[in-house]
Amino acid sequence: MKGPELTNRQEEILSTALDVIANEGTRALTMKRVAQELNVTEPAIYRHFQNKRHLLLSLYGYVKYLLIAELEPVLKRDLPVSERLSLFIQRLLAYLSKRKGVNLILLAETIYHQDEQLSKAMLSIFTGVGDLAASLLQEGADSGELRPDFEPHNYAICLLGMIQGFLTFYMLNSAKKMDVTEATNTILKCFLDSIKTK
Repeated sequence: MKGPELTNRQEEILSTALDVIANEGTRALTMKRVAQELNVTEPAIYRHFQNKRHLLLSLYGYVKYLLIAELEPVLKRDLPVSERLSLFIQRLLAYLSKRKGVNLILLAETIYHQDEQLSKAMLSIFTGVGDLAASLLQEGADSGELRPDFEPHNYAICLLGMIQGFLTFYMLNSAKKMDVTEATNTILKCFLDSIKTK
């Protein structure tokens, strides 16, 4: 899957960087470490990215692209909104748990460095995913499947917060492995109970 305005080599580097972050955390992410994983020289990485910050900024855009590509098809499915919402939650949980909560790690990196550009890039990921969720919720309100008296964007933020909560709990609790189906069903029930048409 090719990201926007990325060469094949850049995409390969970013994918490798994501693996390094997921397995070892952002502190392990260096140009040298990515080069080692790809079995190339460090200057070969610098030909595509000026420095680690440039790599990180590109990585945020790449993560957003991958998440949108994973979730957008769910909105086009010919299913009731509640079923599409379930698929949306399940795909998001599955993607982020497979990547070991890479979004949380990138968020931590953003907060630690207090970098305005990184913050905007991270916000763009949340906004992109949140907008998809909000459009699905709006469709449910318009069709009568969901109550019409709630604000879709605010509820989309709540939904993402619930998903983040599950991911954080299971990232911190290494003794337990998250069951994506069970987590999806729990989040969906808690969430829909407040806005589904009786």
